[in-house]
Amino acid sequence: MSPALSPRAFDRHHAQALAAALSLLALALVLYHSLAGGTLLSPNVYDSYLLQAQNWLEGRAYIEGGESCPWLELAVFEGRYYLSFPPVPSVLALLPAALGLSLGNLWQALWALAALAGVYLCFWRAGHVPRACAFWALFATLSANFFWLACSGGVWFQAQVLNFAFTVWGLFFWLKKQYAPAFFLLALAVGCRPFTALFAVVLWLGAALGAAKERRWGRLAAFTAPPAAVALALGWYNFIRFGNPFEFGHTYLPEFVRDGGQFTLENFWQNLWNVLRPVTLTSSLELSFPTFNGFCLFVASPIFLLWAVDIVRAAAKKRLAPRDLLAPALALITLAALCLHRTMGGWQFGARYTVDLIPLALWWYLTRPRRPLGTGALWLAGAGALFNFYGAVHMLSH
Repeated sequence: MSPALSPRAFDRHHAQALAAALSLLALALVLYHSLAGGTLLSPNVYDSYLLQAQNWLEGRAYIEGGESCPWLELAVFEGRYYLSFPPVPSVLALLPAALGLSLGNLWQALWALAALAGVYLCFWRAGHVPRACAFWALFATLSANFFWLACSGGVWFQAQVLNFAFTVWGLFFWLKKQYAPAFFLLALAVGCRPFTALFAVVLWLGAALGAAKERRWGRLAAFTAPPAAVALALGWYNFIRFGNPFEFGHTYLPEFVRDGGQFTLENFWQNLWNVLRPVTLTSSLELSFPTFNGFCLFVASPIFLLWAVDIVRAAAKKRLAPRDLLAPALALITLAALCLHRTMGGWQFGARYTVDLIPLALWWYLTRPRRPLGTGALWLAGAGALFNFYGAVHMLSH
């Protein structure tokens, strides 16, 4: 897939549409936190990234007193406690940690708004009109399982929201053919969610082959150096903690040490069922769905349903080029890898791991002819927003 054509000017109509989309997500987040008891400015007890940043400022790569935080997923290695997730979000938490702030949920909300803005600007860059840009920005955030993640500054949700934000902003610069910031941001996304590496490498390979074909070796080096530096920094940090540049710490979580490894073939079919489990109605017409290990991704994030329908339609009309199958293939490969994990995200509303695949759906739409926004697409966006807001509030009591 090649980057899209240059956009029209970012005029007042785009500014108004972006502001409207941002205000809707912001309003939804304020309403949620109001229903939660006024928690938008509250610290989050699951904010392990802030805890790690505080320890960094005191000169430690480990978590001092980690044994007193049993509710956090901390790795135990040679008698010390470590954050078991890739560390990029902690880099961003250094400023609030240095200032003695515990922004927690507000920090998460701000990154969610940045993610929405990134989606909007991607579609603006691809030449879409303001109405369409706002639709895709809201469809991928407010109307998707992303919204529940945006409601909490806990360690698991921070990683996914930041991964989403870095990925879509990386896509924005990729569309502009500004590959140095694009691949730097995608490398930061990998430092939040490692499986994003597959998408990042595919985009880099396309750009690298193009530069090599034109014998632009300086350009290739210029856009390869930033992500390489991030990768080296992540590997170094892993090495000084665990003696292995590829080990973020999950291997040393007590649950995996006690009960077996993270990824096994035995997990695959159960986890695949987990992300396809339907939402049903009881005899009293009450919604019924599991809150552990996920349910149907097409319901939790209707963008996947629209994407699947559009792929089938394009195939039926013979309008799918081989390159149009790359994004779906990457999504299926990533989903298969996720299904090998011991859980599909534990306690949750929806199918939170699959939020990582939404940027792939966006990439598919960004690099194809513009899709008319009919009644069905608008209905899915409205239904998704209602369902995900309901789900976020529902989880307050579960």
